[in-house]
Amino acid sequence: MIAQTDPRQSKSSRVAAVSATEDYAASELPQSEQRSTLTITLVRMGYTVSATDLLFGMSLGLYFTFWTALAVALVSSILICLVSVLTGLIGQREGLNTTLITRLAFGREGSRLPSLVIAVINVGFAGYSTAITASVLPNLFPGDSQEAVWLFYIVVLSVLYTALSTLGFAKGLAWVGRVSVPVMLVVVLVAAVAAIGHAGGWSAILGAVPAQAGKMSIYTMVALGTAKWMQGATTPPDITRFAKNAGAVYITTFAEFIAGNFVFNLLGVVLGLAVGVSNLGTALGAVGVGALAAIAIFVQGFPHEVNSLYTGSLAGRNALSIPRLYVNVISGILVAMLAYHGLTQGILQSFLVYLGYLAYVMPLIPGIMIADYFLVHRGRYTRRVADAEAVNWRAVGAFTIGLAINLYLRLVVHDTFWYALPLIAFVLYLLFSSRQVRAAWSRGAVV
Repeated sequence: MIAQTDPRQSKSSRVAAVSATEDYAASELPQSEQRSTLTITLVRMGYTVSATDLLFGMSLGLYFTFWTALAVALVSSILICLVSVLTGLIGQREGLNTTLITRLAFGREGSRLPSLVIAVINVGFAGYSTAITASVLPNLFPGDSQEAVWLFYIVVLSVLYTALSTLGFAKGLAWVGRVSVPVMLVVVLVAAVAAIGHAGGWSAILGAVPAQAGKMSIYTMVALGTAKWMQGATTPPDITRFAKNAGAVYITTFAEFIAGNFVFNLLGVVLGLAVGVSNLGTALGAVGVGALAAIAIFVQGFPHEVNSLYTGSLAGRNALSIPRLYVNVISGILVAMLAYHGLTQGILQSFLVYLGYLAYVMPLIPGIMIADYFLVHRGRYTRRVADAEAVNWRAVGAFTIGLAINLYLRLVVHDTFWYALPLIAFVLYLLFSSRQVRAAWSRGAVV
């Protein structure tokens, strides 16, 4: 006799599975879910202890001398730190992820726009990073074409990243960070020592002539470096909502963007100056650490891509109004497609072009979030997410006009710096909210 499956039980199981992966995507985080500063540090460093940071650092080493490249990396990291601390404090104080904060700032329906932007950008980063990982892995199928081998690796990696991201912060991101970040730090330091030896010593690195000197301006690369992690500076609330106090925000921000982003940029600079090529896998092989570096890039891919997919799924859930599980699956498919495209078109050039596009739109979101929370609402939201207005037209207007100004600055005026900062949207939102700001600060109350 064949056992019959109760449709109601099957439906109940599916609902339970979807609910288990939400990870407080649509509600305030309970205090019981808060985690230690160390755990949050490792998770946040998982974003920046990455192959994309090495790749950007390599590009600096291709265009600039050592000290100039170092200054570019440091300035962009400091700018990102300032934005990240402010957005991270909002998440820690309110117990809300980034998209729920945008729901309070932009309104329930208005927040779909910035949420979609955040989701798309995170999928882009995960896609390019997956491409970098696939490019350094060994060819296990010599009889097949290079493209077929890449496709195999991309599909396997995308499935693994998607599955781990689905598990959420405690079961997915935290454990991946604890294992991957320390391993990546040690192995890449070994690669940096090998690169210095390949170049003929530290003095040779300091005196090296960049392979593509003069082909990129300092301001442009500062803007690209800032744009590269403006996404990371916008979305700290996804992680800092798990923090127990404000001190954890400062500590983990420093770890993410100075100990993580800046140091990995520096290692990339050394590699770029030592080898003078734009392909990461070729560069690591040239200094004699190809196999070791392949392991490092493979290991680091897990925290970076898993974190990116996690943030993207939280944003996509708000933008599309579908469960986070479904958004994760869709994102994983898009990551695989983008990774394959990046590999076949040339990763470095495609990645730099992608960063340039980010700078038009991404800085607008934190500019509005910071202005709304700290100045319009004086550092505390009194309404809950469920009570958010449908559309805050002041925020939507600042976003739209800010985008038009950024496009004008870049395409007409040929600005290479200001368009990549949150300042324009910040000022626009305050101008549109002047009445609300005056009312809040004159009454001594939150509006």
